Amino acid sequence: MKQLLKFVAALCVALAIVLGVRAVAFTICTVPVDIGDKLHRGDKVMVNKLSSAPDFSRGDIIVYDEQGVPPRFCLYSRSEAIGEVVAIPGDTIHVGRQCYRIPYICCDRCGCNDCRLYLVDTGHGRRLVHKHQVVGKGYRLL
Repeated sequence: MKQLLKFVAALCVALAIVLGVRAVAFTICTVPVDIGDKLHRGDKVMVNKLSSAPDFSRGDIIVYDEQGVPPRFCLYSRSEAIGEVVAIPGDTIHVGRQCYRIPYICCDRCGCNDCRLYLVDTGHGRRLVHKHQVVGKGYRLL
């Protein structure tokens, strides 16, 4: 009976550690649609939620929250989306016949130093994603 209790206790501790790491540090997502040339439907992406990269580069894979600021301590959010960074602050993009420049600082109201916008290819189109919406940087798993 003691052996069984020890086994159950060890199993519960291991499960708590796995769920804790998954909620706070890393998680795995499945790509819902083809995104650019890098990601195809059904590919697995490991998301580093602790990524402290100050800026993202063109071609980086990011997971972001579509509704605003992402919840940091949850296992899965239905509003998370995956995309590939197409343009970074300072780049000029063309929409129809108009040219627009992605600003280095998105607004004066925020007051933070890392206030950035990125143009992201989502597979359904392109959209601007605020840096505060980013859950983490993604890495394609083979």
